[in-house]
Amino acid sequence: MILYFSGTGNSRFVACELGKQLKDEVVAINTYLKEGTKGVFDSSNPYIFVTPTYMSRMPMKVEQFLLDATFKGNKNAYFVLTAGQAIGNAGNYCKKICVEQGLQYKGIQAIEMPANYVVMYDVLDREQAAEAAKKALPAIEKVADIIRNGNVLKNQGLNGHKMFSAIAPAFTSVMVKAKNFYAEDTCISCEKCKELCPLNNISYIEGKPVWGENCMHCMACISACPAKAIQYGKGTKAKNRYYLEEK
Repeated sequence: MILYFSGTGNSRFVACELGKQLKDEVVAINTYLKEGTKGVFDSSNPYIFVTPTYMSRMPMKVEQFLLDATFKGNKNAYFVLTAGQAIGNAGNYCKKICVEQGLQYKGIQAIEMPANYVVMYDVLDREQAAEAAKKALPAIEKVADIIRNGNVLKNQGLNGHKMFSAIAPAFTSVMVKAKNFYAEDTCISCEKCKELCPLNNISYIEGKPVWGENCMHCMACISACPAKAIQYGKGTKAKNRYYLEEK
């Protein structure tokens, strides 16, 4: 079973490609987070967790979801993290999840994908992003072969920023806020941002999105807006939006 979380499509892309290669079930963690339900899973195949990297670590909300979930059947666990730069010491925290859950840690692998954190830097436009994502296919195939053969993933590359992993909880608590998100008058009230928000943090008042306090900076809302109406402070107006559409 392949379990993934994705904000702008990178990890969904990788998870779905692994599903094709391994002929395995692909399940979105987003749905569970949005519904506020705990996961109860039963798989005869190894568990494969595919998530983005936030501050060189799996997103805090996803880590907690995995710690609270129930995993039956196969006890082998593989971790595949998508990243624009590095995954730091993410593997150490994945090991801790396995210890807590009685799973057998079978290694971690980073897959380089286009960066999406538009609040901090510019990103590729959608057409460029779609082409860039295809470059990850050979790496995904190698991961699938390793898992198929029951071997251990030994991350090659993208190992920098190790100190970021340790400060990720503090950074998330202090810096990851939704208060700077807003919609301009070009908003078409399509409610796509509300639909995609994995934490149900967006409501609509008088036809415009309003953000609450439960945000993980997954960038789904600002990146998927078809009118490019959502901004974060003043720094995103001239920037591209990165969103990898589902096939």
